[in-house]
Amino acid sequence: MGAFKEKASIRAENDPLIKSHAQYMALLEDSLSAAEAAKLLQVDVSRVRQRLRERSLFGIEYEGSWRLPRFQFERRLVIPGLAQVLKALPLDLFPLDTVDWFVLSDPDLQLDSDAAPLSPREWLLSGRPVETVVTFARDLTRT
Repeated sequence: MGAFKEKASIRAENDPLIKSHAQYMALLEDSLSAAEAAKLLQVDVSRVRQRLRERSLFGIEYEGSWRLPRFQFERRLVIPGLAQVLKALPLDLFPLDTVDWFVLSDPDLQLDSDAAPLSPREWLLSGRPVETVVTFARDLTRT
């Protein structure tokens, strides 16, 4: 029985579906509730729900409530240009892919050869043109 348990455990660690599910659950756990986001932004929770509907905030509906990943907030504000970028992203993009897209560096978001590439989130926070990130978001619909 011990050898069987060991083999099952090895397969679970290498199973991409199980890994993806674990990452998804971790994302939900680390995200803010609508009430927490409202408190952070110092608005009513109904305003957060409205912004989720209009795609100016990114949320994941899970078991009847909203979870808002933290990447979209900086201090007590929403990152600049978020609404424009969210509206350009494909509606059917998987939540983990959306978060990864925002936080992982992109070689196309590099201003000079000496600097490391930025993530879309870093690009927006640095005050660089929102339209650059919007264009890349639109390009995701074509791939």
